[in-house]
This record gives sequence, C-alpha cells and structure tokens, in this order.
Amino acid sequence: MRRNGHIGPMASTINLNKTTIALLSAAGDNVGPADPSAAILGPNASPGTLLEYQVTTLARAGVRRFLVEVENVDGALLALADRCRERAQTMEFVRSGSDIQRFVQTGDRILVQSGALYVQYALLDALLKVPENFIATLDGRDENSAFERIDLNTRWAGISVVGPDTIAALRDLPADWSIISSLLRHAVQTNITQKPLPQKHVNEGSLTIIRGAQDFAALNRQIMVKRISNLNGLVERRIFGPFSARLAPIIWQNPVLIKVIGYTPPLLAGVAAALGLSGFAGAAIASGLAALGFRNLQMAISQEGEDSDWTQSLSILTWVLFIVATFGAAYLDTSYTNDGLFAAFAVTALSFISLRTALPTWAEAVLQSPALITSLALVGTILAGFTFALQWIMVAQLGILVFVAWKEGANETKKEASLKRR
Repeated sequence: MRRNGHIGPMASTINLNKTTIALLSAAGDNVGPADPSAAILGPNASPGTLLEYQVTTLARAGVRRFLVEVENVDGALLALADRCRERAQTMEFVRSGSDIQRFVQTGDRILVQSGALYVQYALLDALLKVPENFIATLDGRDENSAFERIDLNTRWAGISVVGPDTIAALRDLPADWSIISSLLRHAVQTNITQKPLPQKHVNEGSLTIIRGAQDFAALNRQIMVKRISNLNGLVERRIFGPFSARLAPIIWQNPVLIKVIGYTPPLLAGVAAALGLSGFAGAAIASGLAALGFRNLQMAISQEGEDSDWTQSLSILTWVLFIVATFGAAYLDTSYTNDGLFAAFAVTALSFISLRTALPTWAEAVLQSPALITSLALVGTILAGFTFALQWIMVAQLGILVFVAWKEGANETKKEASLKRR
C-alpha cells in the first residue's frame, strides 16, 4: 500500500507493565506539521498541529516513546522532538519497517494511530487500557466515509495496538511504502482481533478524521462548545461560557496571556481572603466572583473543560481561599456574634451537599453554581448587608432542596397509587 493510504495495526496479548510506544505519521496525505491550516486547540490552551496534539494527549495517557513515520524531516518536526526530550520523552523518525526494528524491544506495546485522526483523551486512555492487541473499527455507514475501509461493512477507526511480532513482519517493506497502511493490511490478513467502537464517538466528535482548514475550524468550534457545555452552574454556562468563547481566540494568540490567566484565579481568591479577613465583605465577594470568572475562562481555553470527570468549578486552592474569605467577612461583619458564621457555614455545607446529591437539571444549575451564589451575595451585601445576604441564600438553598425532595416524594406516591390500581 503506497503512501496515499491511511493507517493500521495488530494482535497478541499485551504486557501492560512494558513501555508503550506510539507510532504516528507525518507522511503522505496526512496534514503536515508545518501546514498553517493544521491548528487545533491543544491541552495547553494554545493552538498546535495535529501531530503535537497527538503527542501531548498520548503523553498524558502515559506514553513516553514516539516513532513518527516521515518522508522528510523539517524544522517543525525537529523542534517537536526537542520539546519531547525536554519532557523526558523520546521521538525518533522512521521511513521503513527496518527502521522501526531498532526501537522496538521484545514485549513492547506499540500503539498505531492515523496521522489524520483526532481522538479525545478519555477515549484514547480507555483504549490504552485494553489488555489485548486489537484493531479499532467502525461500521460502514455513510457517516464514517472519512475513515479507511477494511472491507464492505467495516472501516478502521484510526487506532490499533500491535506487538513487536507484527512490526517484525514489515522488516523488508520497501522504503516508499506507507508503514501504517501496510501494518493495517497485514493485521487484517492475519485476522487480528477487531474491536468495534460505538458510533457515538463519531457522532459526538471524540473520534474524527481531519485534513484541511475547514475540518480544523469545525473541530475547534466543536471543542469549544463541548468545553462550555461541561461547565457546571447557571451563571458559568450561560454567562461566563459564551463570554469566554469570545475571548478565547484572542487569548490563544498570546502565550504570555495564557500563563497570566492560569495564575489569576488563585491570586484573586487570595485577595478575596485577605479582604474578607479585613472586614471588607463586598470587596471580598467581588474579588471572589472575579476569581470564578477567570477560572471558567481558564477551563474554556484549556483541555480541562473537555474532561467530564474533571472538577468543574474551582481548584482546591481557590475553594479554600474563597471559603476563608466568606468566613472571615462573616466573622467581622457580625461584630463577633455567631449569626454570620452560622450562615456562612450553612451556605458552604449546603453547596457541598448539593454536589453529592442527585438533583433535577434546573436545581443542579442553581445550587451548583458558585458564581450565582457569589452574585447573589454581592447584591445582597450592597442592599442589606453581608450576613443578611448569606441568611437568605441559605433559605433559598434549603427551599430548593426541600422542594426537590417533596417533588420526588409526590412522584413516588403517584407511582405507588398507579401500581395499586393495576
């Protein structure tokens, strides 16, 4: 199979304790690393090439050794190899099957990935944990037409895991033949286990073949939508999210600004704590609200916002500082009485309880929105005082929880009555 094809892979049992190698491609029809249209929103916020995204995501999943199929090695590839070395990773360039033999050892696990494939970290991490070598596949429906066809009803999903025995079979592969395409052909001919992937990965965009500028633009829009939709809370999703999406393209052009935004949330939370302990309740709340806004902006421009299992509000440090600000302001605002401290504790405790409780979508959006609670506290402080604001927020939280519990109880009663009538 010549270099205008796609990619491939294999089978046998994998020793998960051995070093993992990733075989990637920057050859043939794949988008070249120097292509200006190949800009994808990577884990570190700033755009990079698809190959850079693949390397970074694989490294996050535990891969430390990379082989890249190339036709020519340009400055961009050499720079990427240098960055890998700085992170205690290795990157070697290969042009033939015999080249690979020098870097593969007995018992190694080799992940093969299409040069045109975008795969989200959660799916990639799950595939790396499969205890067998395999070819990941999709069915032959029209929506999957961008993926390499294996047979009439099956397409390659762009990822495979192989052993060194499969690599050895390509020892005599001609130098002008695609390594990855040849691996796929060999794997199919030797009946390597095929692992069908759910179609939802394609439909949701976590598995996508991309080539030109239009594909990259569409993928970046999709990534941003997913990051915003993963934000918890009413204010975070409806106000901070769209605002962050508008700012993101500007921020991505400035690496210094990206770093500044990374440090801003805990810094503002620290300012809020200092103001709260000094008795400036309104200023403390305003600073805390700003910390929340910058934290959501940070999530929107980085891969954190793509991971559903990531904590979707504040970092631990920001939470701690924000709680210190709340209790400090409450303590000083109440002239050393217990009313404000009790309200501060109650609001914090009810927020924590809501995070551990199954709630309707609307209740979750309200109770699990630190920005909404902070906004209400700021307005209440301006109108009637900090302690009074906390007390009414506490009442509102309790009211929502009681209403949800009553509603669930009423629904259960209706179900029981319906069953009795039957």
